[in-house]
Amino acid sequence: MFGFGKRKGPSFALDVNSDSITLVQLEKTKAGIELARFAVQPTPPNAIREGLIADPIAVGQVVLELMNQAGIPQTGPAPILNLAVPAQASVIRLMPVPTGMPPEELADVVTQEAMNHVPFPIADANLDWSLMPATERTDADGVRRVDVILAAIQRSIVETYWRMCDCAGVKLGRIDISSLSVIRSLALAGYLGSSGHLSMIVNIRHDATDINVVRSAMPLFGRSIVLGVETLTEAISRNLSISFDQALEILPDIRLYHTDAKMTADILLGQAGQISRTVFGDITDELARSLEFYKSQVGDIKIDHILLTGPGCMVPQLDEFIHAKLNVKTIVADPMRDILLEKQPIAERLKPILAALIGTAIETQWSPSFTVDLDLNKEGRLPLLFEATSTQRVAFTQEETKWFRPALLAGALLLVLVLAVSGYFAYIDLPSKQKQLQSVKTETDKTKKDLKTLTELKTTNRDLTAKKDVLDSIIRKNTHASKVLEAVRANTPEGIQLSSIIFDKGKVKLGGVARDFDDVSSFAVSLNKNPIVKNALVQDAGRRDKDSEVIDFDIEFTPAADDIAVANTPSASVR
Repeated sequence: MFGFGKRKGPSFALDVNSDSITLVQLEKTKAGIELARFAVQPTPPNAIREGLIADPIAVGQVVLELMNQAGIPQTGPAPILNLAVPAQASVIRLMPVPTGMPPEELADVVTQEAMNHVPFPIADANLDWSLMPATERTDADGVRRVDVILAAIQRSIVETYWRMCDCAGVKLGRIDISSLSVIRSLALAGYLGSSGHLSMIVNIRHDATDINVVRSAMPLFGRSIVLGVETLTEAISRNLSISFDQALEILPDIRLYHTDAKMTADILLGQAGQISRTVFGDITDELARSLEFYKSQVGDIKIDHILLTGPGCMVPQLDEFIHAKLNVKTIVADPMRDILLEKQPIAERLKPILAALIGTAIETQWSPSFTVDLDLNKEGRLPLLFEATSTQRVAFTQEETKWFRPALLAGALLLVLVLAVSGYFAYIDLPSKQKQLQSVKTETDKTKKDLKTLTELKTTNRDLTAKKDVLDSIIRKNTHASKVLEAVRANTPEGIQLSSIIFDKGKVKLGGVARDFDDVSSFAVSLNKNPIVKNALVQDAGRRDKDSEVIDFDIEFTPAADDIAVANTPSASVR
C-alpha cells in the first residue's frame, strides 16, 4: 500500500544517432566502476532526423533487440533508460545571481529568465536548472555572484522519447544534454584538472559539433555548429562519386597528413584526405571564432588544452591537425580510461565516440568533482494538450502462471456476456432509438427551414419599408431637395468633382475628389455664401496615397430653415 518492498529496475544509458544505437550499463563495485553491459545496433533508415527520433516505434524495436543482446532479464521491474538529447535541440542559458539567494526566490528568478529567453511557450516546455559553485566570484560592483545554468526543451520532444520507451517496454529516466554528458565523462576520467584549469571540449557528433569552454567541470561558454561527420561523409560521397555508406567506411583509413608511400599512392584516400582537411578546417575556424568571442566577454584567457570526443575522432591525425591550426595542445580524450573493461572490452577507436553515452550512464555521486546534473524529465510524463494520439506499449513476454487458465476461462465467459448485452443494444434497443432520433431530426429540419423563411421575409419587409420612407420623403419634398442640389451645383468650382451627396438626419454630406486643397477650401467658402447653406465645413481631406495627385474630401453642411424638411428625412442619397 505504501510502496514498501518495491524494487527499482536497472538503469541503462542509450545513445541514438543517425548511424547507430548504443546501450551501456555501468556498475559501481569495490574494484571501481566497470562496464557491465554493452550492445550496439545500426539505426533504421530515416529513424533519426537532425539528431532527434523521428520514428519512435522503429527505434523502440531496436532498443528491445539491444536489451536482448545485452542479456537483460525479461522479468522483474522494467528497466530505466537514461539518455541525452543534442545540445541544439535544447535551450541553454547561463545567468548570474547573487549568492545566498533563498531557494524559492531563486526558482522565481530562473522561471522569469526562462520566460524571457525560451523561444516557445513555457507551458509546453520541460525546464531544469543548477547552481555552479565553481563560478562564484565578486563582480566589479562588489556583489558576490554565482552562475546558474538553465536548460529547456519542448515537451513534444520528450513525448517522442516516451513513445520509444513504450515500444521497448521500459521506463524513461533522466534526460540530459549531450554536451553536459561529455563534460561529466571527462571529469570522471580526470581530464578537467584543477580549479584554474581551462579546457575547450569539442564533441564532433554526426549531425553537429558541440563546443564548450570548461573550468572545474563547469561549462562557462557553449555553442553548437551544424558541421559534423555527416557533413564530411556527404562531401566525400559527392566529390568522389561513391555511396554515403562507402564514404563512411573509409573515414578510419583517411590520413590528414600523408606519412607513408602507400597512403600517397592511394588516389581515393588522398582525395578524401584533401576533402577532410577542408571540412575540419571549417570546424577549426569555428573553434577559433568561439574562443575569440569568449575572450571578448571575459578578457584575455589561455586555453590549457582542447579535448576531442565524438564520432569525428575516428579520422586519424585530427588532434595533430587542430593543434597545427590553433597552436593549442589537442588531445583525443578517452572517457573510459578509468573504467574497468574486463567483462566488455571496447576497441580503442570507439572509446572517444562513446563520451556522451558514458556521461549519461554515470551516477552523480560517482564523480570526484561537482558536475552539472540536469534532468529534463524530472517531472515525469505529462499530458500533451494538443495531441490525443495514444502510444503503443509493448511489454516483455512472461512465462505462463498457474492462474492463467482459470483467468482465461473467466475472461471468455465475460466476453460472451458482453456480446449478449451488445447484441441486445445493437439489434433491439438501438434501431428503436435511431427511429425516434430520425423523427426528431426531421421535425428539427422543418422548423429550421420555416425559421429561415420567416427571417428572410422580415428582412425583405424592413428593406422595403426603408425604401418607401425615402421615396415618400423625396416625392413630398422634392422642391426643397432641388434647392439644395441647385445650390451645390452653382457653387461647385472647376477643380471639384462630386461623387456623392447624402441627406442624413438634418445634415447634407458631400464627397468627391479635387486637384488640390485650395479647391476644397474654396468650395466650402463658396457654399457658405449661399443663403440656403449653413456651416459648410471640410470634414476630411487627404491624398489617396503617398504619390497620388488626387485629393479625397468630405464636406458637411446644414440646409437653411425652409429646407429642414428634406434634411430630416431618415436617409436619402444621390451618387
